[in-house]
Amino acid sequence: MKAAATYQKLRGGYYTPEPIANFLARWAIQSPTSQVLEPSCGDGIMLEAAVQALVELGTDPAVVTEHLVQAVELDPHEALQAANRLHELNAPISPVQIHVGDFFEYAQERLSKDHLFDAVIGNPPFIRYQSFAEEHRIIAFYLMQQAGLHPSRLTNAWVPFLVASTLLLKKHGRLAMVIPAELLQVDYAAELRYFLSNYYSNITLITFKRLIFENIQQEVVLFLGERNGAEHTGIRTVELDNIEELTSYIHTNFSHSDSKPMDHSTEKWTRYFLDKHEIDLLRALEANPNLIRAGNVIDVDVGIVTGLNEFFVLAEHQVKQFSLEDYTQRIVGRSGHLQGIIFSDSDWKTNAAKQYPAFLLCLPDVPFDTLPDPVKDYIIRGEEKEINKGYKCRIRKHWYTVPSVWTPQAFMLRQVHSYPKIILNEASATCTDTI
Repeated sequence: MKAAATYQKLRGGYYTPEPIANFLARWAIQSPTSQVLEPSCGDGIMLEAAVQALVELGTDPAVVTEHLVQAVELDPHEALQAANRLHELNAPISPVQIHVGDFFEYAQERLSKDHLFDAVIGNPPFIRYQSFAEEHRIIAFYLMQQAGLHPSRLTNAWVPFLVASTLLLKKHGRLAMVIPAELLQVDYAAELRYFLSNYYSNITLITFKRLIFENIQQEVVLFLGERNGAEHTGIRTVELDNIEELTSYIHTNFSHSDSKPMDHSTEKWTRYFLDKHEIDLLRALEANPNLIRAGNVIDVDVGIVTGLNEFFVLAEHQVKQFSLEDYTQRIVGRSGHLQGIIFSDSDWKTNAAKQYPAFLLCLPDVPFDTLPDPVKDYIIRGEEKEINKGYKCRIRKHWYTVPSVWTPQAFMLRQVHSYPKIILNEASATCTDTI
């Protein structure tokens, strides 16, 4: 069952690995007089990298933090840790100026005074929209609207964080940040992609084949944005195996000779991992009036949102154990349970025989007292585990009734591997929202 959200998860704080902090600081900071902002400093690892980068460029250690480095941190304990980290540096550096409070409030004040930075480096908090504090959201959305964007209440906190950080850059500034890889393709970031492609002269995206945060299953991209006052050169992509490979790029001033031209639209940035000829082909196909788009002949929707699959999606032995045979419907729980391009009656029976979760608990939307005893017993088991208190369940009239159950004519996989695939549904099964 799902555990309660940790404080770390609610505040979105996941510490940046040292190789990434060193890389971002040394790429973004170009001059010994650069004014640097770390908008979410956490325990200070990026601040340390920024100070070291300035010293390497010849900055007098005595003036690094007093005049050049600014930081923001919401958590007072984390801010103290960051200050202590800088005290422990070998160079005689005074405490950095760390603003303890909301970054969006800080950004609004700086922008009102036109106090901008040469370099902004950071790892924005990965706070999902459900945990985005309203007092912070109000200012964050105001800043986005001032930039011509139209946020919704489904906007995660890192989006306005990136926008506000961008607005705080000087005309020839650089921004280097750890950003969720969803930036590249999710629909809710489409307007953000358009904004970034028009704001920066050059963009470099660095991705990794392996996850770089041990505590979260979150793929990230290193976003490197340059404002150099010149015409838009384009976008460059670099794919590395792991963070150790960043070492060889730490002093690289990326050449944009192999950049791909951006069309400055809301198109997904995953296409920029293709070569120029492939991108040109895609654009030509999209412009071809004789080709039929899938959206013209297919209605696509997500599968069933149960509230908690572990309770609502059962294996055959569980159905028999709790005597729920009359209250289930066929379901496919995972893409790995779909083989080939036709899902037949025998395919579903094979899944059931393998004890895959192939049965959806499909209870009528009626009062508890009207249900038979075996069903009541199973519902009580769920309440003992507090499944009824989960958000998706508690907003229902009867928490145990899964709404909007429907049977599609075909399945499509949300996360494809080598190629997209459509599987005909001849088994009359429904599916979870992983499909």
